[in-house]
Amino acid sequence: MGGGTLRTSTGRSVPPTGRELRSPPLPIRFVPRSKPLILRPARGPVEPPVGIGFEPLDIDILREMYRTRRVTVAGIDPRLNVTHIAKRLGTSRTRIARRLKIWSESGFIRRYDVWPNPALLHLSGWSANVRVTDRLDKPEFFRRLGTVDGIVSAIEFLGDWVSVQFVAPDEEAGRRRIELLRHLKGVAEVEEAYGWRQLDPKVALSPLDLRILQALRERPRGTLTEIARTVGISTRTMTTRYERLVESWAVWFVPVFDFTQLPLVNMNVWLHPGASRDRVIQAVVKRFPWALEFGWSGFGPQEVEDYMVLFVTLPSVGAIEEIERLVRGVPGTRDVEVVVMLRTHSFPGWFDELLGRLSRPSPGAVPLRGRAGVHGPRTVRS
Repeated sequence: MGGGTLRTSTGRSVPPTGRELRSPPLPIRFVPRSKPLILRPARGPVEPPVGIGFEPLDIDILREMYRTRRVTVAGIDPRLNVTHIAKRLGTSRTRIARRLKIWSESGFIRRYDVWPNPALLHLSGWSANVRVTDRLDKPEFFRRLGTVDGIVSAIEFLGDWVSVQFVAPDEEAGRRRIELLRHLKGVAEVEEAYGWRQLDPKVALSPLDLRILQALRERPRGTLTEIARTVGISTRTMTTRYERLVESWAVWFVPVFDFTQLPLVNMNVWLHPGASRDRVIQAVVKRFPWALEFGWSGFGPQEVEDYMVLFVTLPSVGAIEEIERLVRGVPGTRDVEVVVMLRTHSFPGWFDELLGRLSRPSPGAVPLRGRAGVHGPRTVRS
């Protein structure tokens, strides 16, 4: 779900600290319901929305697709198949395949974007919350946003706020990106940007790895045999290289979601010092069991001790106030904000241009990063 700390209307920024989550996410159990939907406050879990025919299994599948079992900026594990997911969840392949087919046909997952680990290219990731002047003019805003140097993705919310993700080689370049955003037509406000903790690459990109990455970006849903044919290598070589690139976090598969097909709200919770995260999670999943926690897992947008993010599926927008009241009543909660997620946007042009430049090294370039040094002469400009 892209990445970034998702706040939109309070004007507050979360300062980076580099600390990891103190407690693991609680296992989420789905409570079966036999009674019809009750259109009044109820004590137990409410019924899920219809949307794409939502099933509690959808949240389980989403969680399993992420390597850390939390939503992270580095995306999902592309090596998982129907059999693996079904085995992990203790259900049938047929049931998993049916849900994934519905996701694809409905457009819930519109496509995948394949990113190189920014650190491989001497880049750092950043996020910033942007308020637009006219919420009804957001389509034009996103068209203009794609022209800004370094912009790679954005998360659109209901209303006039957008969370923008971009990459830059250093803080000075990151500040220039922010100034470009502030002067972009249709922008009313840009909050202070916050950096991502870097995920250091374990390997370097070889010239062959670069060709594989470019082919994966062109056909992210292609089979390994099809990608191998495009690159001009054997399927066996492709399989070996692919496993190495994914396992080392050298490539990230970032899904592009349409949340209008599977409604999720983004809930930002600020806690008093020493307050329990687990207590908030327990209160939420008891009433609204279909929830995911955003997890930093050592990289991506950095966490602070008194702040947490949950993605929750509600039965309707009318339940937003209910969940706010619920969480505000949890001891230790300082403030709560709930915003409706609409969709994620991908801007592949900037990475495409950079990777194309990478394949044509020039004087004044710096080597690609990796634990074992550089494999081959491929470079990227500083």
